[in-house]
Amino acid sequence: MIFFKSFTRPRAICFDLDDTLYDNTVPIAAAERYIREFAGKHYLGGRTLSPEEYAETKAAVIRECPELAADVSMVRYFAYRQILLDFGYPREEAGVLAHGITEEFIRVRSRIEIPDDALETLLVLRKHYPLAALSNGNADMKRTRLAPVFEHIWRPVSGFSPKPAGDLFWMAAGYYGISPSELLFVGDDPLNDISGALRFGCQVCWQTQYRKPEREIMSLPHVMISHIRELIDLLL
Repeated sequence: MIFFKSFTRPRAICFDLDDTLYDNTVPIAAAERYIREFAGKHYLGGRTLSPEEYAETKAAVIRECPELAADVSMVRYFAYRQILLDFGYPREEAGVLAHGITEEFIRVRSRIEIPDDALETLLVLRKHYPLAALSNGNADMKRTRLAPVFEHIWRPVSGFSPKPAGDLFWMAAGYYGISPSELLFVGDDPLNDISGALRFGCQVCWQTQYRKPEREIMSLPHVMISHIRELIDLLL
């Protein structure tokens, strides 16, 4: 545990999910492979949907409707719908099938192995603090062992911007009726989590256990940990 700034006990704690509480690398890659094969086998004449085709269609959806970019599930739905339309499906049927494919992706994408140390740490902290999650992703925590842990999970939807924007932090602080400085945010991403929470005025814990950052950190957090269990020593 390394301190970079003075730290005081918070009144509530919010967590990022992917790569903060578990390693998301394998589950997300497996889900992407699975859904390309699933969509191709069932709806595209047996061919596997290529990563490039999906990426290009997704980018086109965002260009056409940039306001959707914050909602990753909605973008995925419209991308699948467009691919089905291009394949020749009628609009109404394409919409119904795209919804099913998106739900199937979320189901498989949520097959996440929650480490015992993460679950045990959160269950201990939950006895002393309100716990919530702020995530840009779409993993369904109700399908994991984290289902009973969080009071709320806030995600960006249409009209609300994803991290590093302050929308999710604002919702959490407002819900608990506390100032930003009374909220501790625990995350792994240097931009979305660390810079975003600091800019909003939160205290920030950088959790580096599951992912080495792909980009250099731009703003120092209040504290850095290399294992989730260190939160117990920090907060109790």
